[in-house]
This record gives sequence, structure tokens and C-alpha cells, in this order.
Amino acid sequence: MKTPLLLLLIICFKSHVFSQNKTDSLYSNAITEFYGKAYQHLYTQEDSAYYYFNKINSMAIKHGDFESLISSISASNKTAGHFYNLERMKTNLERLDSIVLKNDSELKKTENYLIYINSIWLDKGLYYFRLNDYDKSRKAFQAIITSIETLDSRKLNIYLIDLLTSAYSFIAKMYVNDGKYNLAKDYYTKNIHFLESNKADDIVKINRTYSLLAEVLKNQKQLDSSNSYFNKSLKYNLVNNGSSSSIVTEANHLLENYLNQSQIDSANYYLNIIKKNLPDKHPRWNVYFEAKAKIHIATGAYEMAEEELQIALDLIKQKWKNQPHNDVAEAYNNIGLLHAKFKNPTKALENYNLALQQFSEINNSSTINQTVVLKILKNKALALNSLKLYSENLLTIDQALETLDQLKPTFKSNTDKLFLMEEAFPVFESGLEAVYNLYQETKQDSLLDKAFYYSEKSKSVLLLEAILSTKATKFANIPKNIIEKEQLLKSKINHLEKQINHTKNQALEDRLFDVKNNYRELITTIENRYKTYYDLKYNSKVINIKELQTLLNTKDALLSYFYGNHHIYTITITKNSKHITRCKLNNDLENNIVSLYKLLNNPKSNLEELNSKSFYLYTKLVAPNIDNLSHKNLIIVTDGLLNYIPFSSFSTNGRAKYVIENHAISYVNSATLFKQLSEKEGINNKVLAFAPSFDASINGNLMPLPNNQTEAEDILNYFNGKTLTNTQATLQNFNTESEHYGLLHFATHAILNDETPEYSYLAFQPNNTNSNLLYVSDLYNLNLNTNLVTLSACESGIGNLKRGEGFLSLARGFYFSGASSISSTLWKINDGSTLKIMDAFYKNLSEGNSKSLALQQAQVSFLNENSQNALVHPYYWSGFIISGNTSAIATTNNWLWYVAIGVVLLLIIGLLVKKNQKSS
Repeated sequence: MKTPLLLLLIICFKSHVFSQNKTDSLYSNAITEFYGKAYQHLYTQEDSAYYYFNKINSMAIKHGDFESLISSISASNKTAGHFYNLERMKTNLERLDSIVLKNDSELKKTENYLIYINSIWLDKGLYYFRLNDYDKSRKAFQAIITSIETLDSRKLNIYLIDLLTSAYSFIAKMYVNDGKYNLAKDYYTKNIHFLESNKADDIVKINRTYSLLAEVLKNQKQLDSSNSYFNKSLKYNLVNNGSSSSIVTEANHLLENYLNQSQIDSANYYLNIIKKNLPDKHPRWNVYFEAKAKIHIATGAYEMAEEELQIALDLIKQKWKNQPHNDVAEAYNNIGLLHAKFKNPTKALENYNLALQQFSEINNSSTINQTVVLKILKNKALALNSLKLYSENLLTIDQALETLDQLKPTFKSNTDKLFLMEEAFPVFESGLEAVYNLYQETKQDSLLDKAFYYSEKSKSVLLLEAILSTKATKFANIPKNIIEKEQLLKSKINHLEKQINHTKNQALEDRLFDVKNNYRELITTIENRYKTYYDLKYNSKVINIKELQTLLNTKDALLSYFYGNHHIYTITITKNSKHITRCKLNNDLENNIVSLYKLLNNPKSNLEELNSKSFYLYTKLVAPNIDNLSHKNLIIVTDGLLNYIPFSSFSTNGRAKYVIENHAISYVNSATLFKQLSEKEGINNKVLAFAPSFDASINGNLMPLPNNQTEAEDILNYFNGKTLTNTQATLQNFNTESEHYGLLHFATHAILNDETPEYSYLAFQPNNTNSNLLYVSDLYNLNLNTNLVTLSACESGIGNLKRGEGFLSLARGFYFSGASSISSTLWKINDGSTLKIMDAFYKNLSEGNSKSLALQQAQVSFLNENSQNALVHPYYWSGFIISGNTSAIATTNNWLWYVAIGVVLLLIIGLLVKKNQKSS
């Protein structure tokens, strides 16, 4: 089957030969005959194909026919690429550059100029792609996009369309290999839209792009959708004699998907398809043996799997002529994983080291190489721990984290960065395991510092980066017009994403793709041009214990949790002490955490059962860390499922005696974030409170909140400011007024979107459109400077839980917008208890108490008042939490106190005057 890109070169060649050489029919006939013979051997007999291309080249040079020469060399690159003959490709590309340079002015006059030039860029992109030099490869494919995208649609022929769509696909494929699946999906979707609009009859190319998109879905664990796209494309290729490479690729992906779904019979079916579609001497026979090994692994046939993987390794080495390559590294890594799975860590370690040796001999440090290195180091760390080689493992962990730090700035999509951290998570746990075991042996103090370092590196990467980015923008002297352009593009992206979220629209999706591309290009330009900005934004340094202790006062204890796959680690730090504990993680413990959360957010749950489970978890996870402490303020760096549990609700005796009665509790995503937030100051201590009204008959699922207006108005008993209720509690008023207030209070509904956290929202005064909703995505574009944001709304503190980042919640969104502390809720709270607790909270706050102490006093007061009734249930009071910088609000604006003091002073003065008058 002729590939479209090769076909266009043949057509260009023929049209040129017959138009320019009508008087030289001998030359025309001969060169056409050689082209036909070369084509017959193109993908089957490498040397024969080169033989006929060389004949064409010699004749073209003799006749001064540079167009035929370019077509011939470009076509021979298809053979070189198919047989992985990179030396030949390099020679060809150097030759093509020389021909183009020499004949540039004449070449520009030809009708096929854009096809020739962009075909050369395509070959360059493929050459560097094969070398894993993705920076140079992207530049080549981007040159094609820049050249063709701007053309008038009337000049866009099918050959230029093929070149453009190939460029889109290769850029997307590189993003897939880098683990940047969100970006890859954007490019594949753009490509599908472009093809369907400009070349809808090219079923092969459309199916192929859907197949590439299926690979992204596979990596994102969306296996059913992935299988659907792969199967559609594979069936078409089998019926229509598609390329063997496409069939093998798709069948192999399907085999892996079905193995992941434990469908071994289906996997064997696709293994047979792979075998039937691989001609002798095809360079991808290794795929068959690797696939066969995977089936043996699934059936527990260890030795047979090892044999197949060894054959695959030999074939890969042969393909790359025994030169270092990351394909060879991947093959060694696969053998290592096999040995690890079947409990042979020594052999696993041996193969991981062989894999890493490949990179010591590769010059470039492209993201694909770094991604593979990180994966192998992660596996090596697990093997070293299995062998109890803990000291050696610390070097491996440090190398892995250094690689991770180099990779993070290249990930521009937050979704992709979250996935990267998820994949790297075992590195942090391996590090903690090694340090913990070494500490148990040696009690060496510095090992606690190392444990804290590993734990901190795993936490809150996106939020820290956002806060550092804001700082970097201020300190890097970036021109105002560039900052405004960046803000405008972010706003456009948010606006388009919200539109698409409500109504799928191809034109909007294409527009979003272009705006995102412009935004990424602008950020890359800023990062390259302003070194200070880059250094501040991607500062990977985390706070150490010594620095942290300078921020803690004598009453503070910080408990930093790391929730791993096998253990929960807790590092407890006070002004003058530090220690580490470990709790084995098992199904019983996890089930208790999940069960406790269900009991906590149900006011009708059995209190005795709740306290029993709560006490069990307290003895496992809290008591070992605070039993010997007299510190009253607990700062919790929570992790994993522990994010769901308010520590205030832990029973200390199995009955209605709770942690909150002895400790003020606050939360923060990481100690490094704690430091950053501690440095922030609000603009003032004026409060702006919102209390919209709701009517279920009009607003659907938004029920009336009987006490929310009273709650908001009562705050003005303690702080200066403004309360906006009913028709004044609008989103428009929030957007225009919020930046002028240091305290924001929202007594309203919060709606959680667990699947798409960016579209969780706060509801303002309803209107006829959705313009009354403040989405999390909107918060990313705000620039507030608030001391405290109180989200007195249901489930404002929970959301999609991501490892290291915590909840992707409304509360977290306000940190992105510039808040330094946030009061939020962990479940659907009771309106009545909210009124009482919030009133007491602001009263305590106005008296100069820290935010955590103000909330503790409010909750304890509520408990004491209701100790003999149903409201003692933790549902009613423990769902409120405070996080971030919880220091006291420095200057109270309690105007009632000022008025009272003023009245007293006037009375005293009046009495003194009256007394003086009597005396006189």
C-alpha cells in the first residue's frame, strides 16, 4: 500500500519530469522506470531500493535536474526510515540541505516548492524522533505547521494536508512518550477535526489518528474507549491491506489492554495477528516476542517469559547495531521487571543497571530519555529496598528526584504534571522506607532530615509552583504588556473551556487549541528570556527541619503524614524536637478510614460506633505522635485518605472525648507551603460577606439557606466591612469588590464536581444564566490578597483527591487566587450549627486569637452547650476546618468595641466635668 507522503513525492517527480523533459524522452522514460523499480523494493529490499535511487540520482545530476534529485533522495529516506538506517538518513538530509541551499532561488519558483521543503522537514523530524532528540524533532515538525497552517485554504492541497497532519501526529506522539497525555490528546483531537474538515474521505488517516488517540486513552486507563478506537482502525487495516507496522502496533496495544482486563484468550488472538503481519526481516519482530512474554507473565510462566524477552533484547540490539539507545534500556528494564515480579531482586537489579548504562553513553538529555531514566530508577529503588541495600538506595533516590526536578518544568499541563507525580510516587515511598530502616539501625539524626526532605518533595507541587509563579512575575521585571498578554490568554482559555464544558463545539475546541498553543509559546518565551522568573517559578528547594523550627512557636507541633502504598509515615516536628513513626497500611486500616468518614458526615449514624472507629485510628495514627507532647497547636500536613478526616473529631478515649478539646488544629498541604503562606499578609482586615437567597422551585437543586443572611450579617458585629445579601450577593459584585477586602465570607451553596474539579463552583444570587457561578477555574485567574477566606458552604474543602496535591477543591482554588488562609468544610454541613459556630469563630477571631484557636474555641463551646443532646455528634461541628497561615488577624476592626469604649470615655469625661462644676 502506498503511503500518501511517498505518493506525493512520486507525483511531484512525475509531473516535473514530464513537463521539463518533453524533448528528452529517453531520460524521462529511464528515470521513471528506475523510480518504479525502486518503489517495488522500498519496504522489502533495502539495498535494491538504494541501488535504483542511486541510478536516479546520477541521471538527475547529469541533467541538472535538482527537482528529481530532491524527490529521489526524499523517497529513499522512506526506505532508510523503515529499516532504521539512521546513518543513511543523516547523509541524505545533509545532501538535501546542500541541494536546497544551492538551488534556493530556482526551487522557490517551482509549483511544488512547499511540498519539497516540508517533506525535508518531515524527514528531519523523523530522524531526530528516532534519535530521541525531541527538541530538534519538535522544531522540525513545528516548521511544517508554521509553513502550512497560515496558507489560504485555496492553496491547501491534499499533499500539504498530509504533511501537516503528520506533523500534528508526531508532536502528539512525542508528548505521549514524554507522559504528557493531556497535551497529546489536544493535538490528536485537533488533527481529527482538521482531517474531517479538509480530507474527510481519507479513512486510513482518520482511523490512524483515532488509533493514536486510543494510545493516550490506554495510558490514562480508559481501556474500553481505547479498545473501541484500536479495534475500529485495526479491522479497517486488516480488510484493506493496511501497513504491517500499523497492524502490529494496534494489535499489540489491544493485547496489552486485554491482559490488563485479565482476558488472556483475547490477548492470544491479537498475538496471532501480530505474527501473521510481520514479514521476514521486518525490524519490529521484537514486538512479537515482547507480546508473547507478556502473556507468559500473565500465566505465571516465568522462564518462558524470560526466554522471549531475551530474544526481543537481541533483536533490538541488532536493530540499533549494538549502539546505546533507550529502546535497549527499555528492554533491559522489562527483563528487570520480570525478575522483580517473580521475587528475584538480584537479577532485577542487574538488569536495571544495564538499562541505566545505556544512558551514560547517550549524549542528549531529551525529555523522553529523562522519563525512561526516572522509570528505571524508580524500579531500581524498589529492588534495592528488597535487598535491604538502604544506604546505596539513598543515592538512587536522590538521582531519581534530581531527574524529576529536571522533568517538571517541561510539563506545562497541570493534568500531565499530576500524572507525572503519581507515576513518581513510589520513589518517595522507597526513599522513606530506606531512611526509616536506616534510622532504626543507627538513630542518626540527619536521617530524620532526609526523611522530611523526601516527604516534602512529594507534596503540593502544583500549588507551590502557582504561588512561586506569582512571586516570580513580580520580581523578574517582566514588562507590563507581557504580563497583561499572559493574563488575557489565561482568561481566554478559561472562557473557552467553560463554553466547551456546557456545549461541545468543534470550532470552539479548535480555537481553544490555538489559544493554548499561544499561551504555551508565551510562557516558554518568558522562561527563556527572564532567567530570574524561571529560577523562582521552578525553585525545587523545599524547607528543611531547621528552617521550619524557626517558624514554629513553643506551643506548635507539626505532624507531616506520608500516605504510601505500604505504610503511613508521620514526621513530628516541634520547636526543639523531631521524630518519625510508621504504621503498616492494610485493608482493615483503610476500611476504617472510609467507614469513619461515612459515619462523620451522617448526623444519624451511630455515635458509639463512630467513636470506636475514631479511637482505633487515633491510637494508630495520632497518639504515637502526640502522647508525649504538651503542645497545644497541631499543624497537620495530611495525605491520602486522611484528607477526608477532621483530626478534631478523633476520639481520645473511645467515647465522646475528642482531640479538639485539648488542641487547636490547622492544616496545610506541605511545610514548604506553610512557609510561603506565613510570609503573606492581607491588604486589610475589612470583611466582605455574601449571602444569596435561593428558591428551590426556581433554582432546582439549590435549596433555601434559612440562616445564611443572619450568619453573614452577624460578622459585622466583630469586623468592619459589608454584607451583600439577596440581589446584592452577585458574582459581578464579587468580581468588582473582592480585591478591596482582606476577609471574604461566603454563606452559600458549593457544588462539587468530582470528575472535573475545575467546574466545582460557589453559587451567588441566581439569575437567568449561569453567570452566577464562580468556578474553581475562575479562581486561577484572580489576584486576591486576602488574609482569610471562609467558605461556609457544603463540601467546599473536598474534591478529587490527588496524591501529594490533596483535594482539588474550591478551597484549594482560593490559594491559587492569593488567599493566605481558608476556612472550609468537609461535608454537607448543617445550616443551624453553622450559624452558631461561625458567629463564635469571628467573635474569637476579633479578640486577637489565632484562626485555629478561634475555631477550636467555637467548636468546644458548641460541644459543651450540646453535650446532652444529639448535636454533640461530630457531624454538626467537626466538618469545619482551617488551613494555611492561621496567625491572628493583627489589628481588630471591631467597631462595636470602639463605640463602647468611646461611650465609656464620654461618660467619664462628663462625670469629671460635672464634678468640677459642683466644686466651683
